[in-house]
Amino acid sequence: MEEKKALAITQNGELIPIKSSNLSVESASEVVIKDPEWLIPGYIPKYGITTIAGEGGVGKSSIWCSLVASITTGKQSFLLGNQIPFDSEPENVIVFSAEDSWSYVLRKRLDVNGANVKRVGYISPEDERFVDLNFNGDLLKKIIEANRPDVIVFDPLQAFVPANIRMGDRNAMRKCFEPLIGYGEQYKLTTIIIAHANKLSGVWGRKRIADSSDIWDASRSVLMVGETTDEDVRYISHEKSNWGHLESTVLFELNECVPTFKGYSVKKDKDFILADARERNIRPALEDAKEFIINTLKERKQMDVSELDDLAKVNGISQNALKGAKAYLSKENVTHTWSVGYRENKKFSISLKDSGKPNE
Repeated sequence: MEEKKALAITQNGELIPIKSSNLSVESASEVVIKDPEWLIPGYIPKYGITTIAGEGGVGKSSIWCSLVASITTGKQSFLLGNQIPFDSEPENVIVFSAEDSWSYVLRKRLDVNGANVKRVGYISPEDERFVDLNFNGDLLKKIIEANRPDVIVFDPLQAFVPANIRMGDRNAMRKCFEPLIGYGEQYKLTTIIIAHANKLSGVWGRKRIADSSDIWDASRSVLMVGETTDEDVRYISHEKSNWGHLESTVLFELNECVPTFKGYSVKKDKDFILADARERNIRPALEDAKEFIINTLKERKQMDVSELDDLAKVNGISQNALKGAKAYLSKENVTHTWSVGYRENKKFSISLKDSGKPNE
């Protein structure tokens, strides 16, 4: 091996070789500039750590199963929606999951997402080696060296933190992740880490990742998963990118554990968190308004909408809550409204759906 030459700075600012290799530094002029490589263009860079975080039940496991399916088949990920198709060579994945059973859950979930399971390796939690798996342990390094996967998935992060690491200590997780960062360069390995998000009210961004902000700092890309105010639609918000601009938020539905692309949004995790907080704050008023309308119409059978509005105001129901309650009850086919008369004599009436619409 050629002995590395030490460099010294001359008066004109250039680096020249010096004798002592113990003091050597690299010259930036020797650096080869490379463009980023992507596992999922824009969202998941190759050879670094990507963290996918969210509260329980939002679909994180289904998301990584879908990603594994696209990686092992080379087919376009649902994250790319209807953009120009992106196909790549199929790659191999190792999954370490402490969340679900392979026999009862994960094999089936990979199948329904279309994964090539012959390219998926794993160690089950029932395997006695599983307890020795951690981010900076010798066992993980040996498994990577022996199998040379292209991608490795950890679910959840907390299961692979060494017992002596206090996640809340500053820089503790950064040091824990250092081997993974090195494996990215050494073995061309891309790491996807699934993390729990905390449930603190009114927080977003790096504060949303449970236990440690170091996880955010060590990640090259961070995706936050959550639910919108529409109970059927969920989101994946791109919150951090070291290699480019933040991509659009992906809206999706879960259909039998398969994420289905619904569209893009300019909203970010913060916007959805604040919208959810606002909805929780007005929900009691909305429920009161719905109960008021139903009870009033049970007693009155039918009435003019203007009369209902006046009565609601007397009973302390806000205009916004009343409007929301009427819209909800109409959408759910609990009430119906109809008009009588024309122009200035036109009036709107309302009744419960099961009471029957009177003859006009």
